[in-house]
This record gives sequence, structure tokens and C-alpha cells, in this order.
Amino acid sequence: MTANDCQSDCKLTGTWLGEVDLRPIAEQVGTPVFLYSEAQIVKNIGRIQSAAEAAGIGSRVELYVPFFPNSNPHVLRPFQDLGVGVLLQLPSEYQLLTKFGFDKFIVSPGHVSDDEISFWDRAGYPTFLSSLDEVSHSLRNDAPSISVRIDSLESGKPGIKLSELKNLADLLERHGRDLDCLEVYCGSGNSLDDMVGIIETMFTIFLTHFPKAHSINFAGGHGFVYEKWDETEKHFDWGQYFKALRASADRMGIPEHVKFLFEPARDVLADTGALLLSVERNVITNSVGSLVVTDGSRMLMPSAQLRDRRHNVLFLDADMKEIPAGNATSGVNAALRGRSILRHDYILPGEYFVPEGVDGRSHMLILDVGAYCATQHMEFLNIPPAAEVLVDTAGTPHLITARGGDLDKWRHLLDEKQAVKL
Repeated sequence: MTANDCQSDCKLTGTWLGEVDLRPIAEQVGTPVFLYSEAQIVKNIGRIQSAAEAAGIGSRVELYVPFFPNSNPHVLRPFQDLGVGVLLQLPSEYQLLTKFGFDKFIVSPGHVSDDEISFWDRAGYPTFLSSLDEVSHSLRNDAPSISVRIDSLESGKPGIKLSELKNLADLLERHGRDLDCLEVYCGSGNSLDDMVGIIETMFTIFLTHFPKAHSINFAGGHGFVYEKWDETEKHFDWGQYFKALRASADRMGIPEHVKFLFEPARDVLADTGALLLSVERNVITNSVGSLVVTDGSRMLMPSAQLRDRRHNVLFLDADMKEIPAGNATSGVNAALRGRSILRHDYILPGEYFVPEGVDGRSHMLILDVGAYCATQHMEFLNIPPAAEVLVDTAGTPHLITARGGDLDKWRHLLDEKQAVKL
């Protein structure tokens, strides 16, 4: 049953899920299950690359999507054909991704040991070091290139502080080396105006301290609006951003050979994923409030738990047909429970509107969970981890991660995806 069977007031018709038959997936794979769209990830990358071309900087822009927000190689496989690289943090990520044929990387490890820095120096990929001491180690190693991460917010995050930039320049000069690339940490979920302002900051650092660097990594932080339904309102405005970048580069005299790197995560990944859950009982209402009991467990989503952003939630009936929200008075506001006894086992924080008609045969969909959510899904007590299913560009769903076993609790990444029979 797809969203095509839904009435005009249903929300699924405006999403990629509207063309997906959810019933065989739930029947064969079970719930909870994370669902991903290969077509949506291709579309999101195309949006960014087209904006770069329109601004006249297509040949200078390189994309490296971080692995840790969605650490499933099957989901990210389209990057290999789109010329998109992957940002790594750990040697184990490198080992996993090379097994799946990935070979275009940059590395931003945070503060790590000398042994780990030496590992990345031997691998030969641009590695963004976060302290003067770490840079000194790579210089002693005669590393093939030197790149650094700069904390422009002067925060507690890993990164060389603005007050240390002159010392860094002097250190490189003493060793007769130039900086290859500088990466900036500027926080997450920034507006277009915020990101444009960071452009000026980065170009000033480049011109003042490292004018011979080959590239500038503007990293991530590009906002994604979870509360919106319309796709055009959710995504970061790359068109205006790249126009501003081009204008600033021309005005400030940034050499044409300098590359511009970006690490978009939420804007590329968020709306590629959804979480399908089963509702286990009729809505419970007591003196404390109302509850929807699901077969899931808590997700430590930065977007929700840390920044109080609201994810869009939909309910489906026993036939997988959307139950429209309709009139806000014909339902109840309820908390969304996981299935453990722990006090804080909520799928999402806060309360969500539950329309009339939701019962123990229903399902629930949480949208825009393609970034961070499966990676940071918490398995409390002995609750097995959720499975993951990828819908390819032809519309065929494939199991890519098997549900955790009842005894071992581990999520099982499959070497080869397995088609779900429709």
C-alpha cells in the first residue's frame, strides 16, 4: 500500500516514501526498520553540484560527506559515481569503506595519539590536525601534506585556535613547509547569512597566514529545517551561498587554483531516511498524560535531543495507509515511548499529535532521519538494533543491514544487499 492510495490531505504524497510499498518491507524485514532512498541522495548531491556550476566554481568545489552521521557504505555508494568523497574520523572507518570500494577521503580525527596520526600520514590522505603539537609530529614524520582544523569559535572543540595561527605559520616556515588545506569549525545548523559570514573569515585567514595553501575546507554546518514539509524549504540555499562565495573570492583576490571543500551532512543525508515503527498498543491515557507505545528504542539525535528540533511524524493504519492528522481536535498529544522500562526511553523528546484512529495495529513513520539516527539509535537492555533497507533508483527495496539477533544484540551490516520481494 503506497501513499498513492492516500487522500489529498496526506503528507506522504509529497515525499519519496509516497512511491514505496511499505507492507512487504514490514512483513519480511520487521520493525523497527530504517528506510533510505538512493534516488534522494543522488538528487541532493545534484542540487549542490548544479549550484556550484551555476556560480562558475564547479571545477573548484569538492564534496566530502562525513561517514559518522550515516555509517552504512551501501547508503553512500552513489558517491563513487558522483565524484563525492567521504570524511573519516577513525582508521576502522577507512578499513570498512575501502572494503566496499571507496577511495576518495579526507580525515578529520580530532585530538588523537601520535600513532594514529602516523597511520594517516602513511595512508597519504589530507588529515586535519587539531593542535600545534600534532602538527609538529607530522612535520617530524615528513608527512606528504599538512592540513589543519581551525576552531573559529574559540570553543572547547578540537581545533587550532585563532590566537595560535601565527605560531602555526612560524612552525611551518621553520620546517620549510606550506599548509595544504585549512578546515574551519563553525558550528552546526547555520543560516545562509551565518555561512556567508564564515566565507569572509576563512578568506582573511588564508590571505593573512597561509596564502600558499592549495585548498580551503569550509566544512559543514549548513542548516536543514526539520520542521518543514516541503522539500524546497528544508534544504540549504546552495545557489545563493555559492554566488556569495564566488563574489567574495573574486573581490578578495583568492587565486583561481585554490579549491573549495565542503562537508555537507544533514543537507545531503537527512531527508534520505525514515524510521518505520510498529505501534504496540492502543494509545494509553492516564493521569500523567498520553503515550504511544512502539517497538523502537531511544535515538540520540543531535537534531532532537540536543537542539530541540521537531521531526515530522506520520501514522499509518493496519493497511499501511496514512491516517491524516485532519482536525487537531480529533486526536491527542502524546509522548512516543520506546519498549524498555527505562524512564527516558522515548523515540523523540516531547509530545506529538496522534490522530484519531491510531491503535495497536498501526505503524508510525519518523521522517528526515537519514543523518545520525541509525548510527546513534540506542539499544536499551536487550532490545535488538533495527534493520536498514535501501530503496534503489529503480524503486526496489534491499535489505542492507540485518536486524540484531535476540541473543547477540549486534546490528549486522551485509556484504551484499538483498532484494526484498514485492
